[in-house]
Amino acid sequence: MRCSFLHWPSLPEELVELALGIIPAAHLEAVFRHLLLDLRHHRKGMPDLIELNAKTGSYRLIEVKGPGDRLQDHQTLWIRAMQARGLPVSVCRVHWQA
Repeated sequence: MRCSFLHWPSLPEELVELALGIIPAAHLEAVFRHLLLDLRHHRKGMPDLIELNAKTGSYRLIEVKGPGDRLQDHQTLWIRAMQARGLPVSVCRVHWQA
């Protein structure tokens, strides 16, 4: 399988199977439909991380922001689009410890 968004050899098959078992097909469809609305512009801004919780069968998309970093317009667009479709997405703000 070829996809310029992923480096498949770095993903263990078990992880891909876990993700496909946890993430609802409707949520995957929402992500791909959003991408296909404008592939050139929407390929930027996807959240940084996917948290998979095998115990609860839940997942969450996470955008990470460090000190002094802010959400870019294309990131805000992704977050709003995913929230509108009921996908669990959040922003994790990382701060230096005093």
